[in-house]
Amino acid sequence: MTNQSHRCDKEDAVPPVAQNELQDAGRLGSNGADATETDGTKTNLLWGVRGLLGYLAFTWLSLVWVELLLARMISRSMLNALILSRSVRMTLMSDEFLALAVVVAVVATPLLVLSYLAGRALSNRAALLRVGWCVLFALVWVLLLLYAASWFTFRSTGIFLATEGLVFFATNSVQFLQHVAHMEPYLVLTAPLVVSAGALVLMWLVPKLLAQLRGWWMWMFIAGVSVLLCACVWFSVGGGMRVSGEDAGMPVLDPHVGVVYTHGELYADCRDGRTGPLLYLWADVRRRLWSEAEPLMASDDLPVTWRPIISMDEYLRSVDRKRMHRWNVIFILVESLRPDQLQVCGGRREVMPALEALARQSRVFLNHYTQSSHSNYADVCPLSSHYPLRSERTHVYQENPTYPRVLIYDVLKQLGYRTAIISSQNENWGAMLNYMQTGYLDHVFHSRTFTGPTYVPRGDAGFEAFVKGQKRSGKIDDRFTIAEAIRWIDSVKDEPFYIYMNLQSSHLPYETPADFPRRFGRDKLPFTIRFNKYPPEAAELVKDEYSNSLAYVDSQLQRLFEHLKERDLWERTVIVVSGDTGQAFFEHGFAAHANMLFNEVMQVPLVIWAPNLRPGVDSRPAQHIDVPPSVFNLLGLPPHPSFQGISLFGPDPKPNRSLYLVAQCPPAHQFAVVRGDFKLIYDVRRRRRFLLNLKFDPGETRDFSRSNPDVLKELSVRLDTWRKLQLDYYRRINLHSRWYPPALGD
Repeated sequence: MTNQSHRCDKEDAVPPVAQNELQDAGRLGSNGADATETDGTKTNLLWGVRGLLGYLAFTWLSLVWVELLLARMISRSMLNALILSRSVRMTLMSDEFLALAVVVAVVATPLLVLSYLAGRALSNRAALLRVGWCVLFALVWVLLLLYAASWFTFRSTGIFLATEGLVFFATNSVQFLQHVAHMEPYLVLTAPLVVSAGALVLMWLVPKLLAQLRGWWMWMFIAGVSVLLCACVWFSVGGGMRVSGEDAGMPVLDPHVGVVYTHGELYADCRDGRTGPLLYLWADVRRRLWSEAEPLMASDDLPVTWRPIISMDEYLRSVDRKRMHRWNVIFILVESLRPDQLQVCGGRREVMPALEALARQSRVFLNHYTQSSHSNYADVCPLSSHYPLRSERTHVYQENPTYPRVLIYDVLKQLGYRTAIISSQNENWGAMLNYMQTGYLDHVFHSRTFTGPTYVPRGDAGFEAFVKGQKRSGKIDDRFTIAEAIRWIDSVKDEPFYIYMNLQSSHLPYETPADFPRRFGRDKLPFTIRFNKYPPEAAELVKDEYSNSLAYVDSQLQRLFEHLKERDLWERTVIVVSGDTGQAFFEHGFAAHANMLFNEVMQVPLVIWAPNLRPGVDSRPAQHIDVPPSVFNLLGLPPHPSFQGISLFGPDPKPNRSLYLVAQCPPAHQFAVVRGDFKLIYDVRRRRRFLLNLKFDPGETRDFSRSNPDVLKELSVRLDTWRKLQLDYYRRINLHSRWYPPALGD
């Protein structure tokens, strides 16, 4: 009895997987009184194989049920794509389940074998066994967390996690966690607990349960799971043939993005992007390692301007200081500002009265585009006049980059200006601050450096809530940003100043402070607004919330404008207001921004007020990189040779000028060119070119490629030439010390 108790104590120290294997092996070995030592060895081996197969079968079957449940719950998943036949959907799910089986086998088998061997070799070293079990548990926990995060990302953004998404989240981890904590605080609290529970089940409970299945019961369970696995193989091999031949070329409208695909393209899109995290990851690996790069249709016939790098002194010698206007400059980016929120741009109601009043006295550009659908690319373009495309994948700004950059305030600082960045967001998003910090800023204020009260949540108007408000998604209330701008302006004595401001109260989920009157929509929505996730049929209700948030931003702009007038600075200040991006409300199957290059995200208003500037509307093509040369034109300064944009106050409006756009973020990897009435979008992941006619189809739902092959070819040549110029320049570091980025003169 004593010896038996001593043996049990030692077994308790063995990791659960190895422990149950050893226990059951001992029980099986004692069943036959005449069993020889050789028979006992065979029995141990039999249990090892049977236990391993049973564990793999149980783990795979559990994850299959989890995936089925998640795919059914998430409306944008392939399983809910009724446009595909049931057999095709079963084929795609079978592909995912087979990939899941491979991953389970590849990951779990070494872990189980190591656990078993460790249990045999270290049976008398309980401390080492505990350490080893903790290491294995941590590894399983991390894998399950990544798996859960991939499904959460798909639910929120429409994409699963792959290499690009992991890099993006790793470089913006703090801001991303702040945003998730704001949007879904319960998820932040429960997700680690759920993942921990799942890891405990796999590492401790499953081996306990499997130990109860003795003899043929275990083999019957394994056989049942094997039949299911064979069914997946049959559907995967046989079902995939149903989307081929004539069926593959049939046109079909995908309501997920509101664009017509061929049936084959839709099948491939659902397979690679909307079925499950493993097929998405496999498609990403396939594209990176084995897919041949699509040949670019670049041309040497288009005009390209290369300008040599000059010193700041050389540029300043070209400035006629007698003719220069030493006006103040305030450049304001409003988060997610769509043109239809301004009546001067065609809006149906007055949302921003202060900005409308400014627009009536200003030059308003109706055909203006941001350079990118996401802030880390879009925000820096109106400061540098450089396109944001710098690499094949998402570019993260490094400190002291090799490529040259001359920001608008770099020049103005040398001309006697005081300079500042005053922002409601965290300017470290995408490491933008590395790009902005050129050594010529007198003052930097953003949410990361702000320590005062931060946000007034709706529904709590108490003074204590006002003082102890929380940052929302890492952003601060615009009232404090405007207050900081006013304070800093008052601190400037006789020098002119330049301020770049970024206002964020209109960022999703469009919350307004409790003390601000709501003019649109309901007082409370029956659902929670999340990034790219709310009922599509309620888009108009959400747009009312969005309008309320813009009205709040406008009230803060009014404070700034009134202060400038009180200080007699109004007639000595250039004011530029635009949006960093637009905002989608499921026009193409997604919400918010940081997504595909459709006009609801890419078109933004541009309002420029300057002393003696004749007001009016201008329909010439314009883009964010035109802001610095336009401001220099107003100030009487020559354009800096580094600028890739042009002045919007030039005599030739160039109605067919090309505008180039880019999205390099987890939800989308696209390039686009807008020229005249046409817009060409090239989707890198789908390897598909969409030709859109903005005149006859402003909703961007039809592909005009087949009816306009000449336009398709022309715009493809222009877009590919621009891409090649940009990528070749930033790839060739030896050019960075001699030339500014080239400008395509088309």
